[in-house]
Parts: sequence; C-alpha cells; structure tokens
Amino acid sequence: MPHLKRNLKGMVFGVFDGLHEGHKAYLSQALSKCAALTVVLTPSEVSEALKKRKPLHSYERRKEDLVSFDSRLRVVSGDSSLGEWKIFDRENPDVVFLGYDQGRGIVSELEKRGIPYERLLPYKPETYKSSLLNRRAA
Repeated sequence: MPHLKRNLKGMVFGVFDGLHEGHKAYLSQALSKCAALTVVLTPSEVSEALKKRKPLHSYERRKEDLVSFDSRLRVVSGDSSLGEWKIFDRENPDVVFLGYDQGRGIVSELEKRGIPYERLLPYKPETYKSSLLNRRAA
C-alpha cells in the first residue's frame, strides 16, 4: 500500500506485554502513516486464551506503558472474546496496521469488511519478539 494520507484514522492491535523496541518501531511506523492512531489493547483474559499463558503485566500497566511511550496514542480495550471483532464497528478505522507476525484471523476479517490494511516492517525480529523476550523474563 502506498504512503497513506495523514488525515486517516489508523488502528493497531496487540498485547504489548513488556513494551520493547520492536513494539516501539511498530507503533512509530503506524503513527507516521495516519493522523490518529488507536491501539486496541488485548484484555488479559483474551491474551491468555490466545497465547495460552497470562501476560506478565496487568492490562493497566500495559496501557500506562503505551501512553508513556507516546501520548498521542489512544488506547482502547479489545473485544472480550476472540473473533468477535466488535471493535471495528465501535471504532470505524480507515486503515489497520498489522505487525509482521499478525494475521491468523484478522486479515480475513478485514477483507470481509473491506477495511484496508498494511503490514508494517519488523524491527530486529530475531531480538525483539515478545515470545522470545517474555520466555527469557519468566
């Protein structure tokens, strides 16, 4: 997808459990491509269902970390169940930015709804990948 217009409402999804340089690069890329960015922060219970483990940090801590990183981020809670996708109706994004490793169900849902999306470039994925970092921290 070519460079996007600055007046667009962008959206990203994530658990952001231990905000690291890879997350920051992802968020910075997304911020540079839209006027407003909504971060859909995965609730802890949904993260546990998705990743088969509880996040290391509470929802509140993960939200604080995001806002501390960049106060322009608007952080909202994701749906309370996997695969609901009610967030799209509530937030009505112009574009969704996906991380290099996201995709399972979200791409088909975006295509079904006709919501444009762009996959963003990874930042040192061999070093800054949450599953690797959180395994070391556990």
